[in-house]
Amino acid sequence: MSDDDCQHENEYSWWEYDARGIELARVCDKCVDAKLAKYRPEILTGYTQADVDEPIEPEWGGNW
Repeated sequence: MSDDDCQHENEYSWWEYDARGIELARVCDKCVDAKLAKYRPEILTGYTQADVDEPIEPEWGGNW
């Protein structure tokens, strides 16, 4: 269980997914809003690569 998963014992919990079906966190009614608040809205509602396009590694400005 990761820190992103619900820590409330004896509560019904479920997986929340992003718009593409990727697991984000296990949540319950008590923590769903807090757990999902850290994600940008387009992650939850739908996005294209253009919405999230960012460099994976910093651009190298020096000589090899």
